[in-house]
Amino acid sequence: MDLRSDAFGEPRDPAILLIGGGGATMDWWDPAFCRRLAEGARFVLRYDHRDTGESVHYPPGEPGYGFDDLVTDALRVLGEYGIERAHVVGVSMGGTIAQHLAVRHPARVESLTLISTSPGWAGLPPMSPRLEEYFAVQPMPSTAEHLVEFERQLAAPAYFDEARTRAVAERVIARSGGLACASNHALIEPPEPVRHRLGEIAVPTLVVHGTADPLFPFEHAEALAREIPGAELLPLDGVGHQMPPPSSWDTVVPALLRHTSGGWDAQAGRLAARSIACDDPTGWFDRLYSAGVAGEVPMPWDRGSASPLLVDWARERTARGRAVVVGCGLGADAEYLAELGWATTAFDVSPTAIEVAAKRYPESTVDYRVADLLALPAELVGAFDLVVENFTVQALPRTHRAAATAAVASLVAPGGTLLVIARRDEGEQAGPPWPLTREEVEAFAAGGLALVRVEELDLWRAEFRRASVG
Repeated sequence: MDLRSDAFGEPRDPAILLIGGGGATMDWWDPAFCRRLAEGARFVLRYDHRDTGESVHYPPGEPGYGFDDLVTDALRVLGEYGIERAHVVGVSMGGTIAQHLAVRHPARVESLTLISTSPGWAGLPPMSPRLEEYFAVQPMPSTAEHLVEFERQLAAPAYFDEARTRAVAERVIARSGGLACASNHALIEPPEPVRHRLGEIAVPTLVVHGTADPLFPFEHAEALAREIPGAELLPLDGVGHQMPPPSSWDTVVPALLRHTSGGWDAQAGRLAARSIACDDPTGWFDRLYSAGVAGEVPMPWDRGSASPLLVDWARERTARGRAVVVGCGLGADAEYLAELGWATTAFDVSPTAIEVAAKRYPESTVDYRVADLLALPAELVGAFDLVVENFTVQALPRTHRAAATAAVASLVAPGGTLLVIARRDEGEQAGPPWPLTREEVEAFAAGGLALVRVEELDLWRAEFRRASVG
């Protein structure tokens, strides 16, 4: 079976399989759209259906295959790339194929995104009278102009780009050798309904649908979102039955990336691996926070309150002075110390994190600043009566931990205290942050710092102190 496919991104990243509509080549999945997904650390696949593009063709009017074969083709594409599970994204007929994959081959589907598609017509509004009339009198497209007009009828006028559509249509015809064979998709037997099994779908599902879709009115999307457990509905206001137009990409791409991220911690692992491979151990922090701001992942380390282990520790202390929070993220720990009366500085290597923290607490007394723990500004060294280190060192690879540990210790002033909070080493765990061993925790007792105590709670909590001068 000869199926033409195309890939964007790196094979090590989570795979997204894009499945086009009936009679559609992969050209309708705009390469720029695919690249934006790939830039979010995804391996993006698109392919030509049978009888389209450069995939196998059958004589016009004699398809020689059925809908089940189109479902199997999607699995064949994954097999060609050695992919066991993928995030499946289907538009129109491709959305029907995606539903069948999720119901009949659940082990191959990581998540599901359904664009401009339907669970089936029963009990739902029909296509618009205008579109029904057009289909009744117009033959299947056979030229670029016919294809442009076909797409015009499906799209909303405000989102129809004639020049862009014509360019794609001409590329489709050039690659397909004409459009006659693509009409075979209209001749295959309708698929066995799976609507009664949509409740079995257990993977995260996103439904993306134009509110002005003339083929599948918006109620079809609402039915999908209602009948698939936990499905999320993303309306595209005023959009028709069409690929998400470029003006919607700033909404659709982040939504797809968030939906396929596996959570910010999984995305952190992917970005950290890239940075570490490029000998840039801290570069991934800002990329992750930026993805959070863009909506591509849930905002990382977004705690609404200070670390409970910090709160519990600080409650017993009455001394105040200058404090610093290392790798402060979005500022919850720093704001807590400031409320207790500490003159608090908080730094992070991520400009985005610092910007978000400053906006989140506009009346704050905290001195938020961008700084790199591995290249500390001289004015911070030895300047603080209390240093709080919460997960920062363990978010760095082991090759840089000794330097980071020494840098944290160097912040403590004479007579000052260092509080370290870290994940415990309990066997192989995903990261970052990666767990610290007891030996790594005790390694903060260097450069004049003495260990006061190490507590084995749900996390490590360790206290160190520097002797006073004189």
